[in-house]
Amino acid sequence: MTMMSLAIAVALAAQAPALRPGLEPLAFLVGHCWQGEFPDTGERDTHCFEPVYEGQHVRDRHEVLGGSQAYRGETLYSADSSGRVAFTYWNSQGGVSRGNMRPSGDRLEFGDEAYVGPDGRRITFSTHWRRLGDDAYEAVTVSSDAPSMNRTVRYRRLAPDIAISETRAPDGSHILIHETVIGAPPAEVWSAIATAEGWRTWAVPVAWAPEPDIIETSYAPAARAGGPETIRQQILVSIPERLIAFRTIKAPDGFPHFETFRRTTGLFELGPDGQGRTRVRLTGAGYPDDEAGRELLGFFREGNRISLERLRQRFDEGPVDWSRMSREQAEEGE
Repeated sequence: MTMMSLAIAVALAAQAPALRPGLEPLAFLVGHCWQGEFPDTGERDTHCFEPVYEGQHVRDRHEVLGGSQAYRGETLYSADSSGRVAFTYWNSQGGVSRGNMRPSGDRLEFGDEAYVGPDGRRITFSTHWRRLGDDAYEAVTVSSDAPSMNRTVRYRRLAPDIAISETRAPDGSHILIHETVIGAPPAEVWSAIATAEGWRTWAVPVAWAPEPDIIETSYAPAARAGGPETIRQQILVSIPERLIAFRTIKAPDGFPHFETFRRTTGLFELGPDGQGRTRVRLTGAGYPDDEAGRELLGFFREGNRISLERLRQRFDEGPVDWSRMSREQAEEGE
């Protein structure tokens, strides 16, 4: 098997990493965002769970909106060699709490959690979560120190805009995966990602196909083919309406770590997701486990998210009006 075939096979087989023993009860939450409403205030609380360091830990980031100001926090769950799970929570106000989690039937018991606010005040409360199928869970919180925290909230799983995950290939390199669902059939989505004309409707203001299996693009509206601002993608594998694999063989002048990036492989995978919808997976494979690879990984974690968001918007709102966008950006800069 060639290196190219290996990269494609590994990327297509990539799944969310297995969680460390002890963290498995959190698995149904991981990779999803969940939202509930506080019954007393009407504020909306959203939690998003993701694996950390290939499933060695689990992170829960949450945000409460609808009150006088936004409130944010994070929880990191970790398991020791015996499978005992401890967690640490910190929030945007400077508070920190610690506790332990254990599964009990269809519930996750968090016991007595000790929270210390930024002013040093200590609050103890008890929480448990009860799973309600695959798409919901119920959180019950009780505190004698802070009765205002006594509440029951039902959280429902949100359909993701862009789901992001990372895993490792057998050679230790990193694989970055972005997924979303687009409101158009695979044939239409394919046309948008496999042709220069399609790219101009969502990704870039200018694009060309100067030769077979090459798409050249630029984010600069005044760019010309072959100029210093352009990007060239070489299509390596093409299965219409299903898969396209490519490598970047030219980047704009000054693009950091390009010699490393040109050895990575990108893949668009398409699959039907109900009537008139397409599930799209964008995979970047071959990021080395070194400083350059990690910097590129961080850059494309956000960059690829923006790309898929624009592709989704292209079918929700119509093709991008690049002239209008350019005018609006110029007005913002004044």
